[in-house]
Amino acid sequence: MNAKGKINFFIGVIGLVSCIFLSNGEVKGTIFKISLGLVIASCIDFFVFIFENKKRWKLLWPKIWKPNTSVRLTVAYLFRIEVNGKYMLIKRHKNDFIGFQPVGGAYKYFKEENSANFDKLGITPCNHVPRDGATENDLRIVIKKRKKILEFFKWFDSRENREIDPWREFCEELIESGLLPSNVFKHIKYTYVGQHQEGILRNEDYPIDQFRHADIFELRLENDAQKNAIKGLEKNPNIAFVTSEEIKKGATNNGVRILPHTFKILPK
Repeated sequence: MNAKGKINFFIGVIGLVSCIFLSNGEVKGTIFKISLGLVIASCIDFFVFIFENKKRWKLLWPKIWKPNTSVRLTVAYLFRIEVNGKYMLIKRHKNDFIGFQPVGGAYKYFKEENSANFDKLGITPCNHVPRDGATENDLRIVIKKRKKILEFFKWFDSRENREIDPWREFCEELIESGLLPSNVFKHIKYTYVGQHQEGILRNEDYPIDQFRHADIFELRLENDAQKNAIKGLEKNPNIAFVTSEEIKKGATNNGVRILPHTFKILPK
């Protein structure tokens, strides 16, 4: 509900309470009608707000529950790469969590352009995991007051002053690493198939709660050369092709670990 609705509700409640102490008459009747109208109008605004944000209830909840407590935000994108009914995963190159996961990573933001807005929202870089040149300006951040999460995602959805193309992680993980030939993947075709938000959860790996958001993109292989290049990775030790059942149980049939967030790429 916007500020106008809150003010109308507050004035309306004061008016209704004041009617208790007024003598019956035209003045009391007028104040009662106006006050009741303000309360009803503000209630309608509130229900409209809830309806318009029905897909964002996970973002609205922090405004009610522990609104002034900090939370870690991770905003990333993942690729769904499906070949012959199996999903292609890549071995995680960092040693903090060993296993296979989808191609993808955290979005980048433009530091200078977002300086004033992030200060307003109380956003700072998350340093619970040491940063380096590769992770600089990742959208792995801490927001000091979780009630600001909805405002953060309004900025994120505006697509202003941030990375909007998932090409970078695809290129870094598969092409620059030498897994796929650059001449075959000069560009890629992909489609946005949805998003996954977990809401605020406690994670033993970090000292504060966290909220994780992931956009899911499906790779569309354009020609036989691209299809053959992907298929050629079947025996590569850094790549695994797994079924949805293996993803759900968190391990391949050979006992190789599949990282927990991988399920997000599965069709709903």
